[in-house]
Amino acid sequence: MARRYSEDTMHHVTFSEIGGPEVLKVESFELPEIGPDEVRVSIEAIGVNRFEALYRRNFYVVPPSLPSVMGVEGVGTVKEAGSEVVGHSIGDRVAILPVQTPFVGSGIYATHANVPASALVKSIPGTTAIEEAAVWMAGLQAYNLITKVSVGAGDAVLVTAGTSPVGSALIQFARDMGATVLATTRTAAREQELLDLGAHHVIATDEQTLTDIVMDATGSKGVKVVLDTVGGALLAQCVACLAEGGSLFSYGAQTSPDITSARVDVPLVALDRRSLAFVDLFELTDVPERFAAAQEYIRSAVASGAFKPRIDSIFQLEDVQEAHRRMEDGCLRGKVVITTK
Repeated sequence: MARRYSEDTMHHVTFSEIGGPEVLKVESFELPEIGPDEVRVSIEAIGVNRFEALYRRNFYVVPPSLPSVMGVEGVGTVKEAGSEVVGHSIGDRVAILPVQTPFVGSGIYATHANVPASALVKSIPGTTAIEEAAVWMAGLQAYNLITKVSVGAGDAVLVTAGTSPVGSALIQFARDMGATVLATTRTAAREQELLDLGAHHVIATDEQTLTDIVMDATGSKGVKVVLDTVGGALLAQCVACLAEGGSLFSYGAQTSPDITSARVDVPLVALDRRSLAFVDLFELTDVPERFAAAQEYIRSAVASGAFKPRIDSIFQLEDVQEAHRRMEDGCLRGKVVITTK
């Protein structure tokens, strides 16, 4: 039987050594009093992200300071608000956004967390806590990427790892903006998933030649934008898919277990009249105008049905190790979510 935590007790996930999912522990704890600009949230659902697995293995750009907490996004209810907090009241359901790294406030892998009020938004009407726990990290990263250059009708966009949470959001956003969407997956077994998400063309990179399919689909012109989270050898192939004046934005390196060791190996001449850049989420969240526009778009896309986040699996907090094993197995069909209720 799944454990249910009392509102009077607090538990959070910590790790005291570097390693696999087995280092994660659920422990009882007591939060300090909230600061004047903080809010205490009773957390219902937590979004699990790949970078958190990298962080626990010390493969992330920020090394852990042990013992460490975890978590940057979740959904819950306001239990207490600091004296300087405006716009959030006790009883409000809120979403905690990934505005810090590698964890927000006192850590969101928890039954309760103290978080800066600046990390909170009112929850999206009509969504459950579990559904909304799959919205914000993927949605914000996808919005950041798809708006790096203007994308609209007549433009072709290539999305790698289309079945990942961010990839799925990118397909839906690009389709909503009127673009022709090409998406990759490793094998044809997952082609229908991407077509159902809105991709116009699907390339199984283990079975087909990426550049051949892209050039055929675009009349030999290539794509305006590539949004890549795979890296490695596929990145060079993606560069070859760019139209003249096109841009490739990399936001990860799934082929590298350690993000700090990921490298780019692209022939220099392949970048003639094309560009390649690495993108991080904080270039969005640190710019108030873009951050606000992203939130507005995501809310609207969820409300209209243009963005339907996918849930791969749901785990209880005490099963956090299993949640991380699932997240790392490479066959996700959406977001892994942890619940406390």
